[in-house]
Amino acid sequence: MTSTRCERHGQVELGVIEHEGRDFVALGASVIGRSITGYTKEERNGICLTTWCGKTMLGSRSEIVERYWEGAVALVFRLPRGRFIVGYALGEDGMLFRGELIDNSTDDDARHHARSLADHFAELDAEDEEAFQTELVEN
Repeated sequence: MTSTRCERHGQVELGVIEHEGRDFVALGASVIGRSITGYTKEERNGICLTTWCGKTMLGSRSEIVERYWEGAVALVFRLPRGRFIVGYALGEDGMLFRGELIDNSTDDDARHHARSLADHFAELDAEDEEAFQTELVEN
């Protein structure tokens, strides 16, 4: 039998899958300094950020700034007083989001920052995919 659960350790969530008596653990949602990791969830009013277990971390106005290969997106979440969470998600529903909190910003600056972060993470993902494919061929 397989079961899942989440464990909180301060601002870090661990997702635990128990399968055939063994626990498999992965880093879930986290807030570490200005860095934010979460998961996307499509809702009527846009995209919200959730934990690995599906609890809402942030329900605010969101904007898709740019779409990338295979459904990845650059996102901006608007907060009060010129603050934004900007970053990159692998998709719009149920996918990993990596980003950061920025202060004293305009909408245009936030969009620019979101694109920059998205470009950075898209490069890392492409490098990881290339390394994975190389390893598959070698084995």
